[in-house]
Amino acid sequence: MKGDLVRPGVKGIVEYLPGKTPTEPGIAKLASNENPFGPSPKALEAIAREAKNLHTYPDQKSRLLRDALAKKLNLMEACIICGNGSDDLMQIIGATYLNPGDEVVIAKNTFSVYELIARIFDGRMKFVGLKDYALDLEGIAAAVTIKTKIVFLTNPNNPTGTIFGAAQFDAFMKKVPQNLLVVVDEAYAEYVESRDFPDAIKHIKEGRNVIVLRTFSKFYGLAGLRLGFALGKQELLAPMFKTKMPFNVNRLAQAGGLAALGDKAFLDKTFMNNVEGKKYLYAELDKLGLDYKKTEANFIFIDLKKSADEFFAKMRKQKVIIRPLTSFGLPQAIRVSIGTKEQNEKLISATKLCFLS
Repeated sequence: MKGDLVRPGVKGIVEYLPGKTPTEPGIAKLASNENPFGPSPKALEAIAREAKNLHTYPDQKSRLLRDALAKKLNLMEACIICGNGSDDLMQIIGATYLNPGDEVVIAKNTFSVYELIARIFDGRMKFVGLKDYALDLEGIAAAVTIKTKIVFLTNPNNPTGTIFGAAQFDAFMKKVPQNLLVVVDEAYAEYVESRDFPDAIKHIKEGRNVIVLRTFSKFYGLAGLRLGFALGKQELLAPMFKTKMPFNVNRLAQAGGLAALGDKAFLDKTFMNNVEGKKYLYAELDKLGLDYKKTEANFIFIDLKKSADEFFAKMRKQKVIIRPLTSFGLPQAIRVSIGTKEQNEKLISATKLCFLS
């Protein structure tokens, strides 16, 4: 075939590399920040009931789920859109708002899908380094130009677990132009303990061009169903209903997500396990003299100061899978998910063997 059918911008895309998923028994997978308890029991019951309806299409606009989210978050239903995971919603944002050549400002050493979206839609990326492993909002604001269309912010940041505070975010919103689209990815918001965590929804209610992304993949234990939602003012989300694929959220995801929202016992158990797991891991990592960041998410960032890929291979032999952060531009750092008590203890035992060997 003569010529090249692939768009030039696609050639520069690096394929996304997920955390390794083990197939053999006895593995502690602590690489992908999944809920260690699995799905919500109420979600599983709802999914089983809904399975009998798989011969019919799902609700195109996920109305029942959006109605429940609207009541929970004190927003209008029109201010919520659901997607096949928050990654899907990012692609919908790109399809709706990014023109070729538009600037997209992204932090370095963060979730790679923001860059992927910019590349897919031929945007021009501008990267701003972290400050003490946290997003530098002052630096990001300074990087904005008249050509900037979207700024992606992650709070808490993946992979470092750090957050920016309410005053920082308010100051940032005052500095950036009103016509800029600020996308705040809050995939791990439900795990946050800090009272200084910003209320990004406040800026939506004030009419700013802010879209907040949330997911059912982490806290709610439904990563395999692929379900996320975005919050924003009605004028921002209405065009996104046009660019999203029809029926992008399947029946099982809608039913499971709706039930998971109301499973308070499961959600409380998930939160407290994370709180207790952090305390245990901090104490053990301190004993080992490892350099880590205290986290507001369900994972811990550790700077090994030596090859993360080599450390990953050693840990894999001990039947523990962690995430080397080479693909995040941090080749000497790892990210470890907070698991059950037993998984955390196995992680520490393996770390002692591998780090000190």
